[in-house]
Amino acid sequence: MKRGTLPPRNESRGIRYPCTPTVVKWQIRSAAKEDLDSLLGLENICFKEEKFHRKQLKYLLLKARSIVLVTEISGEIIGSIIILLRERILNARIYSLNVHPEYRRRGIAGSLMDTALDILKEKGYDNVTLEVGINNSVAQNLYRSKDFIFDKKLSNYYKNGDDALHLMRKL
Repeated sequence: MKRGTLPPRNESRGIRYPCTPTVVKWQIRSAAKEDLDSLLGLENICFKEEKFHRKQLKYLLLKARSIVLVTEISGEIIGSIIILLRERILNARIYSLNVHPEYRRRGIAGSLMDTALDILKEKGYDNVTLEVGINNSVAQNLYRSKDFIFDKKLSNYYKNGDDALHLMRKL
């Protein structure tokens, strides 16, 4: 389990109070079957299109050859990463990475990624790949900071016709 801290959230109206800010503690852990509803809720908040349905998430969480990690604050799941593991070859695929919009740009996605990469290294995986929307510069910057490199462009990758970039990293 990995632990970290976040700066306090701004109030909903952007008001800052003249008091000592409190530190919000978060932790990363393996997801459990009891997390299914929270993962589904997070998926619906984070994605408009291309989101998992209950049946897909349940499969990924309970039956697929995968690693599912979550970040939580005070029992609330605010981030997740799903990694698919391939049989017979030591390549993994980051299938999904998301963080609740209110907690973005605070290092949570990077910590989820670091934890996942550490686990994959410990398990002996050689490479990890992922796809990212061609217009998602924030995510692309995160992946570049984690030493992912461009492999190829995937035309019309998403249902809405948008292209994606296929990135890879040696572990």
